[in-house]
Amino acid sequence: MLKETYVAKLITLPKDAIKIDVGYPGIFAPSEDLLSDFNELKEKFMKKGMDEHEARKKAWGQIHFETRYKEQVSSKPRLMNRLKEIKKIAEKKDVYLYCYCGSFPCHRFILMDMIKKL
Repeated sequence: MLKETYVAKLITLPKDAIKIDVGYPGIFAPSEDLLSDFNELKEKFMKKGMDEHEARKKAWGQIHFETRYKEQVSSKPRLMNRLKEIKKIAEKKDVYLYCYCGSFPCHRFILMDMIKKL
């Protein structure tokens, strides 16, 4: 079964779970341009007094993070093939996609959706 988590929770996972790091600087990490656009806008919102979670959500939407990230992944055959491999493995075993983000929005949720739609 395909699941998700984040780095701080890795120690709570079953020992036989397959853990796939999708965070920076791995192959599934968002591009530097996308991350930069996101972080700059998030910081701008936080400087105006918005809490971190709300700033993340607002920046995510305004820079069209999901659309841009999907284009980034789907344009690379190597990544799409890896997603297909992950899907096959997840049909038989627990597979956790993880990165540093604690909650949504996070690109690991986009990857999960992409895998499920394959």
